[in-house]
Amino acid sequence: MKSGAFVILGLVLAGLVACSQAEVFSWGRCPTVEVKNDFDLTALLGRWFQILRFKSSFAGGEGNRCMTQDYSARDDGKVKIVNSEIDESTGEPISVEGYAYAPNPEEPAKLKVDLTPGFEGEIWVLDTDYENFAMLHNCKDYYFFNLQLNWLHSRTRTLETGDVQDALKKFEDAGIDVSGFIKSDQTGCSE
Repeated sequence: MKSGAFVILGLVLAGLVACSQAEVFSWGRCPTVEVKNDFDLTALLGRWFQILRFKSSFAGGEGNRCMTQDYSARDDGKVKIVNSEIDESTGEPISVEGYAYAPNPEEPAKLKVDLTPGFEGEIWVLDTDYENFAMLHNCKDYYFFNLQLNWLHSRTRTLETGDVQDALKKFEDAGIDVSGFIKSDQTGCSE
């Protein structure tokens, strides 16, 4: 009986450590989401601005602003990613580079992404019209809970309130708790 209690305690502690990384915690399994049908990764190339995001310890520091994502083609068929933002504490620009690719051509909207050398994660494109908005999703199951990251991107630094509300409704319809979203600060940016 004692060993069972240690296993449960270990799982709870692992959950608390995972939650301390600031991704959004939810009980139960990841929501079953549908990704964009007939997704075209090359149509997503170019600059995107982060409008909404889930809080994260590694994807946009607390108080940072002017968050952009630049996607460009690489010679090896993968997509180069450059995530940039202004560090609020120093006022200096910071960026991280990586890549994305679709490992299964039958599911091109389910991307593998590497922004930390040697660590590939997943980002799924839930929806996009390629011209105005992109809805991105990541979720990882941990036994009896999950951690999620979600983003809303736009081709411009602002997105009309109605368009934001429409996207939030789509996230909700996919089973995602939208209360985890925070607005990305796109004020005082140079471009």
